[in-house]
Amino acid sequence: MTKSLAWIGFVLAIIGGAGLVGVGLAAAVQIIAVLGALTIISIDIAKDRVPDQHAVIGAFVLPSLIVGINGSFPDWVSAKLSDLWGWAENTMGDWVGTTTVGLALAAVALSFLVSTRATPQRLGR
Repeated sequence: MTKSLAWIGFVLAIIGGAGLVGVGLAAAVQIIAVLGALTIISIDIAKDRVPDQHAVIGAFVLPSLIVGINGSFPDWVSAKLSDLWGWAENTMGDWVGTTTVGLALAAVALSFLVSTRATPQRLGR
């Protein structure tokens, strides 16, 4: 019964999300998603002072969510993310010896690998 309710809730979330986008509230959904990701990251780190898999996934998704919103704060965040990426590409790109996309994909893959493998072992899970 619990699994059935979970799936019903999941389907209703998809329908509701599509409905909000359909009536022109996509920006509101993006803001809610950003706040949700920030909450998940904060709770995950606060519980044991270590960024576990949920925080890593949030950190991966958060930049795309923020820059997708219109406004001066998202524009500022986008500029800072561009600066960060420029530094990473110049610093690590030559060292890794790959393209820009390859470096980004390698960073994401390694972050997920580390978060799923190293963190649980270190915390004794």
